[in-house]
Amino acid sequence: MEIQEAYDLLKDAKKRAAFDKYGATAQQPGFDPDAYENMRNAFGGGGARSAGGFGGFQDFASAFGGRGNSDLFEQLFGSAFGGGGRPRANVRGGDLQMTVNISFMEACKGTSRTVTVAPIVKCGTCSGTGLRPGAKRTQCTACNGTGTQTFVIDSGFHMASTCQSCHGSGSTVPRGSQCSNCGGVGQVREKKTFKVDIPAGVEDGMLVRVPDAGDAPVSGKGPAGDLVVRVNISASKHFRRQGVNLYHDARIPLHTALLGGKVRVPTLDGEVDVRIPQGTQPGEEMVLKHRGITSIYGGDKGDLFVKFSVQLPRSLTPRQRELLQQYADEAEGRPSTRSGSQDPGTSEGSSSTSRQSTISDGKNEIQRAHWILIFHNYVSALLLDGNLDCV
Repeated sequence: MEIQEAYDLLKDAKKRAAFDKYGATAQQPGFDPDAYENMRNAFGGGGARSAGGFGGFQDFASAFGGRGNSDLFEQLFGSAFGGGGRPRANVRGGDLQMTVNISFMEACKGTSRTVTVAPIVKCGTCSGTGLRPGAKRTQCTACNGTGTQTFVIDSGFHMASTCQSCHGSGSTVPRGSQCSNCGGVGQVREKKTFKVDIPAGVEDGMLVRVPDAGDAPVSGKGPAGDLVVRVNISASKHFRRQGVNLYHDARIPLHTALLGGKVRVPTLDGEVDVRIPQGTQPGEEMVLKHRGITSIYGGDKGDLFVKFSVQLPRSLTPRQRELLQQYADEAEGRPSTRSGSQDPGTSEGSSSTSRQSTISDGKNEIQRAHWILIFHNYVSALLLDGNLDCV
């Protein structure tokens, strides 16, 4: 057989000239010996043109060792280096992408959305053939039925890519034989509705995949792509999030911080009463265990951290102002201006009653001075820490 091929080569002057210039590559089926010359100028002296057929660069791919590694080479570099004109099988379809918006509470609890997309699917009229009833496909003239096109570059370097006319199938739909629904493509876009389940604990910007809800492959047989949904989460008015933990700022009045009490705090499951200890300091935090977010990766729920800030009143009643004035006098070491001067003509009995009243007032003043001192120290701490809120 090899002797006969050599004889045919020597007998044909054109084949012999092509063999002398391009080597054994020129004898591959579908090789165009004029492609190199026609495309040289387009690439600055090293151009190339389509030359149907030929598994160009197959020898270079084989240099990676064995059939298996040659397949790996084709996976890495595609059909740019040939591949023997073999059609690509089981090619996965493309993914579709879209965005959905959910609330902060939905992200914490989990939710679902119904979305409508238009993926590429097989034409139902022609079952994906692209032909009208009774018509048949013909061999692609661009690649001579190989499914690939070879480009010849200077110094005998060859590159091949999937044929753009038949998309690697090796055959085309004849003019006038196209399906009336898809125009000979064999595929159409069809609106479909999918339910997207968004798990609890999802974070802003995360992607949720719906398998096989994307586009069908353009050529060959293979699985459809996925529908990739990006989740955007709106901000919360009550919480800040760090991982699975939540943070809330609770404002409490001054008297509650001094004397203790209760405050209503929002959680993911509704408001709860939180007990405030006496003498709660500004900026102090309280941890509510397992009141946070469920981790999307599993495990225990996070915690809710409540940070307290103190509110100061913007206006005072006369009684409140009087008490604060006494506090200010005591803090500054000034004599109290609350009591008036005594009448010199008062009787001795009245003096006795006055002394008893003075003793009683003295006890009250001692207690008042004690609370004024506590109040003074507490407000000083607030001013230093900057945790004051005016209401």
